[in-house]
Amino acid sequence: MIQWPGVVCVPIPALLWAESISGLSRQTYLKFLEKFFIFLKKISKKDTRLAFINSDWRDFQHCPADKEEPGQGILVVDYYDIFKKTGWALTHVIQAPLSSERFNAGVVSAMQKKKILGVVSRYVMILR
Repeated sequence: MIQWPGVVCVPIPALLWAESISGLSRQTYLKFLEKFFIFLKKISKKDTRLAFINSDWRDFQHCPADKEEPGQGILVVDYYDIFKKTGWALTHVIQAPLSSERFNAGVVSAMQKKKILGVVSRYVMILR
């Protein structure tokens, strides 16, 4: 667990949408995040710090890493662009490792055969 003095964690209530945002198209998802970060900036105090925890989004379950199309995924730089556009300053990026337990032998074997790149970490991006 990472603890940061004065960092605000804002849960996004499930009532804001009927379905999960993970089902949105890339463009719609990025537009949603942009509007959400504008909203957070408007309601936040001047000295608010925000921890954004996420990872790059890629079609890692169906597409070999060498066949991925640039611009189809959502990378840490895309999130950074949204932060800048909505008035947030990025102060820290922390790479947070996750357990590899979710990768059992069968999953790893299938990923190796399909040449799929697996990631077991998240970015913790501190904003103000």
